[in-house]
Amino acid sequence: MDLGIKGKTAVVTGAASNIGRMIALTLAAEGANIVIADIDEDGAKGVAAECEAKGVKALPVKTDVTNQENVKAMMKQAADTFGGIDILVNDAAIFITKVFLESTPEEWAKQINVNYYGTIHCCYEAIPYMRERGGGRIISVGSDAGRVGENRQAVYSGTKGAIIAFSKALCQEIGRYGITVNVVCPGATLPGEGPGRRGFWKEANVPTKRNPEREAAMVKLYPMAKKADGDTPARLGLPEDVANAITYLASDQAYFVTGQVLSASGGFTRAG
Repeated sequence: MDLGIKGKTAVVTGAASNIGRMIALTLAAEGANIVIADIDEDGAKGVAAECEAKGVKALPVKTDVTNQENVKAMMKQAADTFGGIDILVNDAAIFITKVFLESTPEEWAKQINVNYYGTIHCCYEAIPYMRERGGGRIISVGSDAGRVGENRQAVYSGTKGAIIAFSKALCQEIGRYGITVNVVCPGATLPGEGPGRRGFWKEANVPTKRNPEREAAMVKLYPMAKKADGDTPARLGLPEDVANAITYLASDQAYFVTGQVLSASGGFTRAG
């Protein structure tokens, strides 16, 4: 099925590893040219090579989403290279797992600046290019933590809740230009394989090695992770679960879908 993505240009932030990497690869598999915008320059180059192996063009750009001028330059480079911007996926994020009263103002600021301000900066700089194209898709990676809150992630939950509210407001302003704005909210998602998978989890103060006992306990919170037949392995979310949801929202099939929050979380939250 043709999703209408082939030949379009997608900017994916935080695409050097984990969920962002899989988003870039999935959109590339549908024929989109990909801009890998990440502060990890070497990781971005590696993912760009993976995308190009799928027969598309890819541009790795070292990008600090907390710096608006840096984001502006990245978007211009993307538009100059590919002739415009059609899809923006805001995936760049960090989370720090700590009890709130043990966290620091520096840690609050880091999460707010990357997660929330990073999303604002990228939207602000991408929208004019989408208007020139007569439409576009903006999809931000939120979190079910932003819908219901998450223990030991108070500030992170707040940044993701802010992204949800921001997106619902923004869609009302730019729908007239044919631009949709949606959010995909993962639950617990394993880091997957590939370049740079460990760096993100070290930043979050999460052990980089898999912990089967912890995962088995978490599985109980996810309806889709429980397997009644006893033969299918239970699992938490994978990067491709999130990437597939984002690909739908980036497609022509989602033309009339905007201002929505889609949880790709195995049923962890069931909020309306």
